[in-house]
Amino acid sequence: MLASLISSRRILKAQLLEFLGLPDNCPDKTDHLVSTIVSVLEVNPAEQERFWETFKSELAVEPVELEKLLKCSSKERQQWIEQGKLPVLEYRTFLKSGIHLEYPVHDRRFILTLSQTDINSWRNEPKGQIQNNRKTAIPISRESQQEKADSRLAFSSAWSKIIADWEEQGSAEISATFQLAYWTVWASRWAKENQLNSAKAIEDNEIYEIHRQQWYQRKNQAVKVLIEMPYAMLYFYRPHDADKLYLELCDDHQEMMKDDYYWDKWDFFYQNRKLVNKCRDCVYCETKDYYSLYYLEIKSDKFPDFSFSYHTPYTIGRKFLPHPETIPYVDHVEQDGIFRFGRPLLEQEKLIHTEEDVLLKFDAALAEARKFI
Repeated sequence: MLASLISSRRILKAQLLEFLGLPDNCPDKTDHLVSTIVSVLEVNPAEQERFWETFKSELAVEPVELEKLLKCSSKERQQWIEQGKLPVLEYRTFLKSGIHLEYPVHDRRFILTLSQTDINSWRNEPKGQIQNNRKTAIPISRESQQEKADSRLAFSSAWSKIIADWEEQGSAEISATFQLAYWTVWASRWAKENQLNSAKAIEDNEIYEIHRQQWYQRKNQAVKVLIEMPYAMLYFYRPHDADKLYLELCDDHQEMMKDDYYWDKWDFFYQNRKLVNKCRDCVYCETKDYYSLYYLEIKSDKFPDFSFSYHTPYTIGRKFLPHPETIPYVDHVEQDGIFRFGRPLLEQEKLIHTEEDVLLKFDAALAEARKFI
């Protein structure tokens, strides 16, 4: 499916070569390059993220495809854009009757995170609003504010009950662990939100970047505490191509590669490793486990409906997490369900879990969890 998507979007061969780090004169056909990329993405989460970020514009979802994917009407699509439920990646133009008209496109990563439950909830929301269109703008505004307040109140009530269940049916330690795990999910999502805002912002992008870094620092602080809790299981995931390799051949060896019809620079390197390593002008370096991950899972048999999982890149986690050889290995990493992160926040989530509120709840949960280690 991904291969056909890449081909249909007509991503240039030069772009694919650049993504794979291959020379411009690589003889590989485009279909082969696409297959290579797909095979890499299937086993390497870090490369998946780099791929989607690199080609986010080329793979953007246009209006007609969006309506097909979400099974919605044009009117619904436009309404959800106006309400902020469908963030616009960029606006493009087309010429009609001599006039340049604009249309929005959307980040495919975000669209793929939407479930039918999300769409149904959006579709049900406008009914009450349409019935009240005859009222003035002020009552509508007041009602909107009231709906936001009601949503926050409903979450607060449900959250209090969940905490009470964790404490009564489990223990204070389970409750502290799960609360920190829960708010760490939202810390990670706000980090992602600030990352996206930084990329889109014309101004204040530096502020968003600072916030992104701060949220990821909080996530790492939480992970450091959570691994000490008895309900935590820490694993290490090493993909097939875990090491990051960099190779730059000197001019003489570039010519040798071309004259001897090597497949690419890596084919030349593997067959002439000693020659390249001895050359002062060639550059080769390896970053071990660059694409490997620490994988942390939080769960308890007493509450099978609640489980939390996080991944931390090895290059970051090695500073404060155990050596990979001292913990179990996993052959794949999955993040699914309501508590998965690494996706943008939905508009409704931003209303209920505001950045300020998540910060307060996270700090309180972190302080409480630290009492048990």
